[in-house]
Amino acid sequence: MYGASGGRAKPERKSGAKEEAGPGGAGGGGSRVELLVFGYACKLFRDDERALAQEQGQHLIPWMGDHKILIDRYDGRGHLHDLSEYDAEYSTWNRDYQLSEEEARIEALCDEERGRIQAIE
Repeated sequence: MYGASGGRAKPERKSGAKEEAGPGGAGGGGSRVELLVFGYACKLFRDDERALAQEQGQHLIPWMGDHKILIDRYDGRGHLHDLSEYDAEYSTWNRDYQLSEEEARIEALCDEERGRIQAIE
């Protein structure tokens, strides 16, 4: 912040700001709300050309070669091009596992319950 004299003014600091929450406030009528706010100094540089390119989406790249789906190069989907090793049908960790009669009965009951819950929703 800059003061009226053009010099740098000291920002006001309030430590442990606590306020009483009024009606409709978080946590009900008489609860206290604690708020901690902090920030870091940064410099902003105005670059109108880059801002316009960003707004027009020129920074986006096609996802998996599909030009209909454009993502930012830092988007996590860019790393998800092949998930076949994680598909359940190709998984080998449980391929040879056989359920006992008791486990199969419990699993059938669970499937029935899952179906009942989905029908309610």
